[in-house]
Amino acid sequence: MNVLLIGPTGYIGRRLKERLLEEEDVNLRLFIKDIRRASEATRQNVEIVEGDLFHEEDLKKAVTGIDIAYYPIRFFWADGEFDELQKIFAENFRDACIRAGVKKIIYLGVLGSRDTGDTLFRNMIETGEVLSALPDKIRTIRLRTGFVVGSGSSLFEVLRNLVQKVPVIFTPRWMEAKLVPLGIADTLEYLAQARNLEGTGKLVIDLGAEVISFRDMLRETLKVMGLKRIFIPLPFAAHRLFSFLLMLVTPFSYKLSFLFIQALISRSVFPADLKKDMAQHYFPGISPLTFQEALKRALNAIERDRVISRWTDSLAGISYADTEDEISRAVYRDIRKMDFGTVPPEKIFRAVTSIGGKQGWFTFDILWKMRGLMDKLSGGFGASLGKRVESELRVGDMLDVWKVVDLRENDRLLLEAQMKVAGKAWLEFTIDGTTLIQTAYHLPKGLLGRLYWYSMLPFHFFIFRDMIASIVKRAKEGDS
Repeated sequence: MNVLLIGPTGYIGRRLKERLLEEEDVNLRLFIKDIRRASEATRQNVEIVEGDLFHEEDLKKAVTGIDIAYYPIRFFWADGEFDELQKIFAENFRDACIRAGVKKIIYLGVLGSRDTGDTLFRNMIETGEVLSALPDKIRTIRLRTGFVVGSGSSLFEVLRNLVQKVPVIFTPRWMEAKLVPLGIADTLEYLAQARNLEGTGKLVIDLGAEVISFRDMLRETLKVMGLKRIFIPLPFAAHRLFSFLLMLVTPFSYKLSFLFIQALISRSVFPADLKKDMAQHYFPGISPLTFQEALKRALNAIERDRVISRWTDSLAGISYADTEDEISRAVYRDIRKMDFGTVPPEKIFRAVTSIGGKQGWFTFDILWKMRGLMDKLSGGFGASLGKRVESELRVGDMLDVWKVVDLRENDRLLLEAQMKVAGKAWLEFTIDGTTLIQTAYHLPKGLLGRLYWYSMLPFHFFIFRDMIASIVKRAKEGDS
């Protein structure tokens, strides 16, 4: 069975790739825009087609010889233009599959009302409709879920951060929204087994173990984590106020916090709306976990530092292909060099990749946190993104206020700033012989960008000088 997976670096896609690799009858092919986002182990185990979703020849190459195509793309945020492009791509993808003789498209959609102001949610529904618009020409299976519960999922991180950081939880009316959560392991199992469903035409199957309000999810989370909090109900919605609160206590920006609340409301369902009988009929061997059981698994993965993917992997609008050209046009550079003598380069590189997260940013970690707070208050992500796991980095990972855009073992780590920097900024570490080279780049946008760089020079003097020295020191201490 030749299987194609597009979007294999998103939150669902990464995990679905691992699940499909467990199947002996599956020959897996990945369609990926930038091969750097695939690990060396992945490149050895699967066929990879590198290309652009909107390039006809790349798409043709990806679908040729394929029996089943998975479409698990669920972007966490996108602008209006990107929404329209997604629908165009869905149509192009469907038509390319038909021309190539693909037997089946499996799409992971969403539960909820189509009549909503949530553009992303409505677009996901429309994407499913586009993919299944020609049932006489290709079989489509659309699995509809509510919110996925798993380590690193958006819902899980909101619940965990709220109960950990807020001693008194106000519960406005939107927290009464009835949701249908589904554990990530069950989601992947449904997707994997869907490839064996026979039949023709289009099929829509609703998935979910139970209907539960967001407020009750908070109560269950407190119970599982052994915490106690005071709940105070509010008789109004307070969307913008709570968007600001979520921004402060979660890894979300203000805009993402507002969109998250919209998504909760949009995906609210009544028990009668959920057609569970179909899932039981088509997947009799799957008994989905309850919300509490899925939550326990997610917490266990966090404790074991085994988070395969995060919601940040599904952020739309992240581009890697143009980075090198943009860096070459950087106007400002801060270059630091330090000889590390007889310390093995791999130890230096390990110290480089250990920065951030719980390890912090050495002597001036407080300055990074202050800069992150400033970014939060201006509507950005701030420094609360942290690390997916403490033990490794990979291309596509978020690292506090940075995004990993290139990583070559014992050679180079390139980070792109996710802060508001009036332009673009990068931080690069390279190893040349016995020298560690640390370079900060800034490509300013207009006069404001230039003023930003000069205003930050005093901070750069202390932060960057300390950083390279501390990295070498950490590597030497690890070597002793």
